[in-house]
Amino acid sequence: MTSTMEEDRMSNITLKIHDLTGDTVLANLDADTLRAEVNALDGERWVFVDNRMVRRDALANIDISDNAEVIVTRHMVAGLV
Repeated sequence: MTSTMEEDRMSNITLKIHDLTGDTVLANLDADTLRAEVNALDGERWVFVDNRMVRRDALANIDISDNAEVIVTRHMVAGLV
């Protein structure tokens, strides 16, 4: 089995966005695309990278692994969105 350089660079980052309309899942993202998608979201958001909460504005400085799961949700207070 051989692989190309493009396949070697492929990333399998999954982004899950939870909001009032339900869940949106984007798979097979690379780190740059992930950051662009998260930054494009409006309003205050909580961001979790592999179940660890990180500041949204610090996402650019985090080394995101190729198989990471990133969950983004609106701030919640007492269970309310």
